[in-house]
Amino acid sequence: MEYNNCLICNKEKATKTNSHLIPSFMIAKVCSYDGSGKRDKEVMFTMTSYEDKVYVGAVPDTKLDELFNQEKLTDERINQELKNNTASKDYIFCPKCEANLSKYLETPYAEHYSKGKSIQSDIAYFFWLSIVWRMAVSRQFQFALPEDIESNLGECLNEYIESVANNQDVTPIIEKCKFSYRLLRCSSYLPNGLAYLGGRYKENTKILTLTLGDTILCANFDKQNTELPNDYTYLGLEDVIKSAPVNFGTDSQVCVNVENKAFEDAMKQMVKETAFKRLLNEKELADKIWNVVGLSGNMPDEIFQSFMERLYSEEEKQGDRKTAERYVQVFNETLESFGFIGL
Repeated sequence: MEYNNCLICNKEKATKTNSHLIPSFMIAKVCSYDGSGKRDKEVMFTMTSYEDKVYVGAVPDTKLDELFNQEKLTDERINQELKNNTASKDYIFCPKCEANLSKYLETPYAEHYSKGKSIQSDIAYFFWLSIVWRMAVSRQFQFALPEDIESNLGECLNEYIESVANNQDVTPIIEKCKFSYRLLRCSSYLPNGLAYLGGRYKENTKILTLTLGDTILCANFDKQNTELPNDYTYLGLEDVIKSAPVNFGTDSQVCVNVENKAFEDAMKQMVKETAFKRLLNEKELADKIWNVVGLSGNMPDEIFQSFMERLYSEEEKQGDRKTAERYVQVFNETLESFGFIGL
């Protein structure tokens, strides 16, 4: 196999598999099926514009039985889909850089995140920078950053790791880095609250806002202008985010505490926004298939409503609702119920 160069050091070959884009200690706390926060117990649903993907760790058969009809659960699907972790990616980093991310950033931040231990400002700064950059370059989280920003963050991350390894001053690296951030957290929200990993990037303002479990990160890529625009919105938390101090990596990290009720309301708002966007995408796809089978115009609302009710029927187990095979089956059944011929 021909390997590309590591995206961090750009020297060694990117032979590492299962490189975490979001640190495993955060993934486990957000996605463990039993709320334990332990690794290998993750159940993760990834929602893209038109499909749902399911990832399961080493979960017991009893949990699989809750999510899937195991009579239809083939070995091929288990190996090709259910073991494909959206929060990780193969062959983008070399083993050395992967180890350095853990050693210099993830391990010390995990102690801060989980146990409240103090954290150096530069470690916190590059920890969050690394997550933003990894999520962006992976192209697995429905957003990308401009090429110049991705390049700047990646270069600064590499230089930081080298400088720390050689006991050198990291201040010049922070100064040239196009990254600052506001941080909010509701530490009492997990493990029982609705959890979400993802966010949105606004090209016109160069602002990225991420929700990572119980934490919200608002990243800015212009240190000369860190004010958020008047029309900035994010799940009803915009006033809190706007008033949060900006972290530049030179002083102790400041994280604003969010009350449980406010955070819970924000996650409910996220569900509503996601559901509305999903409905628009579903209608767009249904209209395209409607035309593929030779029908003109758009799928009538009455037929589309029937199609959605069938597709998302609670009688079907959650992990089986959006497989490609079932999508075609439900589409055909819906058309036939209205007297049309399906695919």
